[in-house]
Amino acid sequence: MTKPKKTTVKIVSDWQPPDPLKLLKKDKKSSYRWIRKNEVELRKQQGWEIVEKSEVGLEKDLRVSRGTTTNVECNELILCKRTNEMNNAHRDYLNQKNKKIMDTLGTQFHQEGERTGVSTYGKVKIENRKK
Repeated sequence: MTKPKKTTVKIVSDWQPPDPLKLLKKDKKSSYRWIRKNEVELRKQQGWEIVEKSEVGLEKDLRVSRGTTTNVECNELILCKRTNEMNNAHRDYLNQKNKKIMDTLGTQFHQEGERTGVSTYGKVKIENRKK
C-alpha cells in the first residue's frame, strides 16, 4: 500500500496591489510631491511645477491617464516637482522660522513663570517623532 502524497500549498506573501502614486522614472535633481488640486496654485508660489505624463513615463498608465489632460493626476491629486536646491532652501527657511518660534515660546514660558512665582528652568523643546 502506497502512502498518499502530501500536497503543499505555496503561500505568496510578498504580493501587493499596484500603487498608482509610486513613480518609476524620476529626475534625481528634483523632488516630487502629490498635491491636492485645490492647493496647486498655492504650491506654485512655493516653487512647485506640475509634471507632464511624458516626463515620468506614465503616458499609458490607465491609473493616471484618464481624460485628455497631459498632467499626471490620480483622483484629486496632481504630481508636482521642484528642484532639490529649492526644496532644501524651503526646508531651511521653515526650520529657522520654527526655531525663532520655539525661542520665543521659551522666553514667554520663563516670563510667565516669574510673573506667577513658579520656578522654571531649561529650554522649551519639541521632540521629533520617531520614524
